[in-house]
Amino acid sequence: MTRAYGLAVVGSGPGGCAAALTAVRRGLRVCLIEREQVGGVCLNVGCIPTKALLSVAALLRRLRQAQRMGIRVHGYEVDYTAVRARNERIITTLRRGLSDLLRREHVDVVGGSAAFESPQRLVVTREGRSQPLDAERIVLATGARPLFGSWTVDEDRCLSYRGLLALPHLPASLLVIGGGVIGCEFASLLSACGSTVTLVEQEPQLLPNEDPEAVRWLTRRFETEGVAVLTGTTVSRLEASPAGVSATLSNGTRLSAERCLIAIGQRPNIEALRLDAASVRSGGGVEVDGLFRTSQPHIAAIGDCVGGHGLAHWASAEGVLAVRALLGDAPESVDPLEVPRCVFTDPELAHIGILESQARGEVRVSRFSFGALGKSHCDEETDGFVKLLVDPVTDRIRGATVVGAQASSLIHSAVLAIRHGLTAKQLARTMTAHPTLPEGITEAAASLYGESLAVAARPVSRADFGARNPS
Repeated sequence: MTRAYGLAVVGSGPGGCAAALTAVRRGLRVCLIEREQVGGVCLNVGCIPTKALLSVAALLRRLRQAQRMGIRVHGYEVDYTAVRARNERIITTLRRGLSDLLRREHVDVVGGSAAFESPQRLVVTREGRSQPLDAERIVLATGARPLFGSWTVDEDRCLSYRGLLALPHLPASLLVIGGGVIGCEFASLLSACGSTVTLVEQEPQLLPNEDPEAVRWLTRRFETEGVAVLTGTTVSRLEASPAGVSATLSNGTRLSAERCLIAIGQRPNIEALRLDAASVRSGGGVEVDGLFRTSQPHIAAIGDCVGGHGLAHWASAEGVLAVRALLGDAPESVDPLEVPRCVFTDPELAHIGILESQARGEVRVSRFSFGALGKSHCDEETDGFVKLLVDPVTDRIRGATVVGAQASSLIHSAVLAIRHGLTAKQLARTMTAHPTLPEGITEAAASLYGESLAVAARPVSRADFGARNPS
């Protein structure tokens, strides 16, 4: 018997779950289809397990720095079996909580792989059995998988991030091909745990889409910790053997390592959907309009299956807005300039809005060093800075970059400012507790007007305050 739903969601990652919960709270009968584990890549093999490991790496770094704080630590070691067991406990706890939430909200979770039979019918297949589902509306949230280019990944010597997370022990040495977010986070993690890491990126800098000044801080930290950073070059030859991997770079340099992580990008998961059976257009990913609707107006697509951004929080926002659009709410979309981006390396990088390199001199720029904050010295975390980009006419914040300890948390003051159109003066005159790291945000804003209490004032003219800036 065919079951009928008001909304079917394919994929239970952050975007898919957000869509399902939004719809069921609007009174729709909803099913959520997942071929693997509830929570998708983010919860099971992505955001959560990697950040749990990065927390271990951060603690290791703190232990090594303990003597700077007057503490002598002897005899610790990494029990990687216990580390992996901790990861599994975290994932299991969160997965159970998510499953309980979906059950309490009366979302039907259906296990299996979904494919279109017609524009309003999906067939879900699991272990050789097929089940048809009819839905008035459908949201595709099938995510993406690692892209390997011409390389062969055996998940033994040449690995995806999934294979690296599944290793029973840490490799003594690791070659990372790709200096994007995944490559940099694993380089930071493995180097802290004692692996010798070489990081190869074809662009002139690591994290090509991030602020060059912030990336230089990260690169210096990598090099200080022994990570070999090779930019502006590519791997032209890669060979694996029982003994390890060897690589030849485009400049002729030869490298060897115990294992290799290939982190050159992601590819949308759309092939198994049989989009042609529903007359849904696709190219590199599912094609959508500004309201996430496909060529079939009752079908939406969100997140990385669109050829996306790799950000769980962005996918969640899209899931909510896609359902609202399918239900005929007032048009709403996500402004990319209001989406925070965070890289959980050491130091962390975080950004919102435009980059200084994109502003072409059309903004006022304020930089504030964490070295001027009391809390940074208390924590022995003085590396890094806050950068604010401010419109000279309206005084509104147009962009912000933070590099340093807890940057992923600190950026949200700027996220709030940009989302709600706050001015730099309003941010500057917001009281921030002392001594804390968030003072760096308000001091960066205050220094635009010669009002910082942590650095020497510069001469300020009336024009600095902006024509329409409130006093």
